[in-house]
Amino acid sequence: MRKALVFLLLAASALAGPDLEKLRASVVQVQVASQGEDYAMPWRRPQPEGSSGTAFCIGDGRLLTNAHVVSNARELRVKRADRAKWYQARVLFAGHDCDLAVLAVDDPDLWREMQPLEIGDSPAIQSTVATVGYPMGGNKLSITEGVVSRIEVQSYSHSYADEHLAIQIDAAINPGNSGGPVMQDGKVVGVAFQGQFFAQNIGYMIPPTVIRHFLADIEDGRYDGYPDLGLYTAELQNDALRDYLGVPAGESGILVLKPAPYASCVRLLERDDVLQRIDGIPIENDGTIRVDGEFLGYEHIVEGKQIGETVTLSVRRKGELKEIPVKLRSWGARMSPSIAYDERPEYLVLGGYVFVPLTTNYLMATRASDDLVYYYQQYYKTVAEEGKSREQLVILSQVLPDASTRYRTYQNAIVASVDGKVPNDFREFVALVEGDKDLVKVEFEGINIPPLVLERGKIAEAHARICRNLNIAEDRHVEEAK
Repeated sequence: MRKALVFLLLAASALAGPDLEKLRASVVQVQVASQGEDYAMPWRRPQPEGSSGTAFCIGDGRLLTNAHVVSNARELRVKRADRAKWYQARVLFAGHDCDLAVLAVDDPDLWREMQPLEIGDSPAIQSTVATVGYPMGGNKLSITEGVVSRIEVQSYSHSYADEHLAIQIDAAINPGNSGGPVMQDGKVVGVAFQGQFFAQNIGYMIPPTVIRHFLADIEDGRYDGYPDLGLYTAELQNDALRDYLGVPAGESGILVLKPAPYASCVRLLERDDVLQRIDGIPIENDGTIRVDGEFLGYEHIVEGKQIGETVTLSVRRKGELKEIPVKLRSWGARMSPSIAYDERPEYLVLGGYVFVPLTTNYLMATRASDDLVYYYQQYYKTVAEEGKSREQLVILSQVLPDASTRYRTYQNAIVASVDGKVPNDFREFVALVEGDKDLVKVEFEGINIPPLVLERGKIAEAHARICRNLNIAEDRHVEEAK
């Protein structure tokens, strides 16, 4: 008890404001029973798993935490450090791209004498901060000091595909710390969210700019996510190239290679445009802008805006300077490299054949071959750059054991067509193979993979037997059209 008191007093110097009793009431422990999905055998569900994290009061009967703390939650409860009681909680909003979530607790008893923590500004480099939470190793509230060492764009591991501004500190972020506030001068200057597994005393927190963006987004009752300019660009360091493009001496910018077909700038910018300013802020030749003494990617300006807002791009086209307003929208392609949470996988068991959409979740669950991963990545790149694609790729993931499927060895075969028609998505594929024809021919990508002919009568005969023998209670899940 004495050691714990000394630990809290030592760490209190970075808090310089809120007393420890306020933190004990306002920073809660989160316990979660989560149940993900089995993308390798999607008709079954894995066993629930227990985990813990941290959340804190932001006012209006809401708690803020990480999305990864509460993803796929089946049971969720929270507890204050100054009480013994656990309270049932529920997820109101989750932003998996920025790893933030808001929780609600309906029991009014939780909120009595609980004060919200105020969101402050980003801390300065080399300033001291304090992480507050419930890390592994005990059940009591823990406060640990650290120093801000770096502020830059980092990959957010929860979604696997998104990058946002993050702040690096030398206080370790351990399991259980996630979702907890990082404090300075009595205010929240970040949310602890991820660490470096192969490094010591390196942790990351989500900065106030990302927190405020998330909270502003959900004010209308839903979470929309981040807008995407969707520009492929190149640095403009070469003097001869700048002269050729008509960039005056002393000015800077970046070269536009292509606007992505599914994002905000399509049909507004062109190849060989020079992007020189964004909302009036000069863009350096390496694509950075100066923000509060730091050089960050020019996309930082877009990060601070909501979908539907406008950004003004100063573009030099064939030597002439143009001001182009761009209404911001999200990435418009259905196909995405992000990990999906809180949703069921789509699948179809047809006799002894299992068909699924090809997704990042499937690749990670099955530890797929490098060839399949590479194909998926290259296909997504085509989607992003050209826009000429199907919305989903469909694969024959496996052949289930049965007398009717003997000698069939298909695995992760990518569907090219059904009776000569290319399915746009999984829903259309299911409709094609379950049409009114007695024989259906499925062709696959690659010259070394023979076609599969599905005989409706034989499939119907074997289907019930296979599902019964393998305990497949539900032979499909197909999302309805939105």
